[in-house]
Amino acid sequence: MDENYISIPAADGCPSLLTPWGSEFAPMIERGVQCAQGWLDTPGEIPLWWELAQMRKTFPVGDCQDAFEAGFLLRIQQRLSSSKGSSEKNDV
Repeated sequence: MDENYISIPAADGCPSLLTPWGSEFAPMIERGVQCAQGWLDTPGEIPLWWELAQMRKTFPVGDCQDAFEAGFLLRIQQRLSSSKGSSEKNDV
């Protein structure tokens, strides 16, 4: 793993995922992961698209928003990957 890039932590049985962002974007990525986790922990209260659209506005346009979105979407990707793995195991 390249130490110059930030990874989001392992979750839901999925490994950590490397982002294309350097350490200067760590706070934005971490906030994205936290927001996504908050959404995952309270299903049905707020639509996913709304959570992402509203929270991304709290960052300056450009790389900061992109880094936030990377953290947010990678955390959702982990959950989807873990759900896919669970359903494949149940199909066997």
